[in-house]
Amino acid sequence: MEEVPEDAGESLSLFQLCARAVTANMERLEEEVWGLPAVILQGLLPLLNIYYLERIEPTAVKKGLSTQSIWYKLWNDIMKNKPTRFMTVTCWRKKFLETLFHSVLRGTLDVSSDSRLYDHRFSPLEHSSRHVSELTIFGKQQGVSEFTPTVLERLSQSVECLKLLHLRLSDPETQKHLRLLLHHLIHHGQVHKLSVLSWPRPDKELLVMILTISAGYWPDHTNLPCTVCAQAPECHPPQNSWGPEEVGSQSALLSLQPLNINQNVPPDHLETGTPGSPVKERSTSETMALEQYETGASGLKDKGQSANNENVTPEQPQAGIPGSLVEQTGHNTSNEPDHNASTTSVIRSVPGPEPQGSLSSDSNDLYDFIFTFPSATESEDSANEDSVVAAPLLQSSMRFRGVRALNLHSVFLTPATCSSLCQLLRSWVTLERLTMAYNDIQTNISLLLDALSELSRDPRCSLTAFSLSDFITYISTLDLAQIILRTFPGLQSLLLCYDVEESSDRVVVAAEPAEFTENRLKQLDLRFPHNPLDVERLVSALKASPSLVELSLDNSVILLQEDVKRVLMTITEYNPALRRLSFDGLNMTDVQVGILHLMNHSRLEEIKFSYCRLFEKTSKQFFAQFVAALKKNPTLKILKLSGNRLRNKGFIALADLYAADSSSSVHYLDVSSNCITSPGLLQFAKKLEGHRNVKLRQLCVTMNPLDLDNSTTHNALKSLETVCHVVKDNWDPAHALADHVGDM
Repeated sequence: MEEVPEDAGESLSLFQLCARAVTANMERLEEEVWGLPAVILQGLLPLLNIYYLERIEPTAVKKGLSTQSIWYKLWNDIMKNKPTRFMTVTCWRKKFLETLFHSVLRGTLDVSSDSRLYDHRFSPLEHSSRHVSELTIFGKQQGVSEFTPTVLERLSQSVECLKLLHLRLSDPETQKHLRLLLHHLIHHGQVHKLSVLSWPRPDKELLVMILTISAGYWPDHTNLPCTVCAQAPECHPPQNSWGPEEVGSQSALLSLQPLNINQNVPPDHLETGTPGSPVKERSTSETMALEQYETGASGLKDKGQSANNENVTPEQPQAGIPGSLVEQTGHNTSNEPDHNASTTSVIRSVPGPEPQGSLSSDSNDLYDFIFTFPSATESEDSANEDSVVAAPLLQSSMRFRGVRALNLHSVFLTPATCSSLCQLLRSWVTLERLTMAYNDIQTNISLLLDALSELSRDPRCSLTAFSLSDFITYISTLDLAQIILRTFPGLQSLLLCYDVEESSDRVVVAAEPAEFTENRLKQLDLRFPHNPLDVERLVSALKASPSLVELSLDNSVILLQEDVKRVLMTITEYNPALRRLSFDGLNMTDVQVGILHLMNHSRLEEIKFSYCRLFEKTSKQFFAQFVAALKKNPTLKILKLSGNRLRNKGFIALADLYAADSSSSVHYLDVSSNCITSPGLLQFAKKLEGHRNVKLRQLCVTMNPLDLDNSTTHNALKSLETVCHVVKDNWDPAHALADHVGDM
């Protein structure tokens, strides 16, 4: 038996000596330890290393013992950081072991440095892999090549969400292991969500490989044979995978021709194939498309062939196909839709320069990796390469289950990689949520809309949530919303966010119907560039969405206050199911009537008026009416009024929400950046002290000048501590400059 280490100067009881002897020889005594009485086992548990502590968990539970406090202590001792206030930990065992897996994978934790982590009989990766539900692969995919078959099998049973973060080009051998990992986790595992994050200059072939596997494709002939496929070639994918009829039209997958979105034209007949079997024989046109791709792929070695393999720019519509969705035109100097065109939706993509570039594998500086962007010279040099690079090769692929949610955030898409993604989207019928943020697709948005139109015509299409964000929009936000909602009338969540402006090289939408068609949206989130809004179109969108539960309109520029009032009235009348409403940056200085009407005739649970200048010109009468409306509203729970010139008087008046005669249920109140001073905070606190059963649980007073009188602020915070949690920061005078000017 192993000797028990002696502790110099420490006096141990007989039980402690015996317990240490037992834990030092758990390899021989493990089964006997499981049979010990609970009172003895409870004293042994803190002395076990993490491997035996995890193995004994079922026995401890049966005996009524909990190991949560032990895992929490391990977290504090080894990980040395506390979870954020936004993190809710339900199981410290899972939290610790999942973090341990990623730390060992990245090489940031040396298990040999702590006896509780090291045991020559166990592998940290194998032992902790079964607890990983969210797997994150970093950088050059460190550690992926070390995954044993046991690790792969356990990860395929536990991982539900896969994140690829800050990826960089790795060696071919590591890419092979990454490809096999994706195959196991997605095709044979439980992964339903893939997120590719912060990859500003992706390797094109690696990105296409990730997307292709995520869509459910796997080469029939590969130098990475899958043991699962070899053992059970006749097995069928899980229930949420592709059924026998779900292969879809391969011509839609392989062709980049414009697609018809005329809803009166029936979709093409779909070819079918069995899951896990090669795709069926294709037509002559499809074979030609494949030959073009193969020629283009070889063109990476001989760029002289690139001119013959241009698959990025859509060609003119084929004869006999009415109403093509995407039509390339010359530069259009008009920003207005062509109202004389046919009512069939036509998008004309105005070509323009598109940034290119490839990641140098020699750069090892993470700062350079994140903050370097392709130059104009690099764009010109790589234009020919991008026109022919790696489209997904589906001719000899088997079809398995694909992910149900795809998130591409800060992943730069060249025209070629965007085209490859669109090819996959056209038949990705199991995709339920698609999120694309800051991909710089520019005018290639026409390709994306074309692919989504093709997808929508498949009766098995599952898409219910779509999110698209970027700095510059090439289609006006409301036009884009109308196209998407007409294409997917059953969509439940739509988020379109653009930060800066509308581009002059716009994709012009011709002759959309004047009114939005009725849809089933439950969530609509629009962030507009800094251009005046078409209020008629916005009102039409609100009227066509009677099922809305959540509405957010940020950076809205509405020139006339009467139009703002009209929007508020429309929301009140046509969106009765609305529960969460957010306005950010909308001038609402003279719409008191509309605000009061909304407050009195809605069942909102959350309201956000952020930097809307709500109380800039307010009168005492309006504020009394505003507070009275809040007091009569029993459904409102969250109220956010940041940046609205509330000042001390308005803030103190809000304390009446918690008076005895109030029906208000507001438990979260945000009054940040409202020029509230220390005396105002103290009077608010004293007023709350006079009320019983105050429902307020969190008060946010950040970006207010509360540091000018620290003594008064301290007394106010001390009084508020007995009622609620107060969120406060160190005040920067520059933050409240506008409020001070407004008070002058």
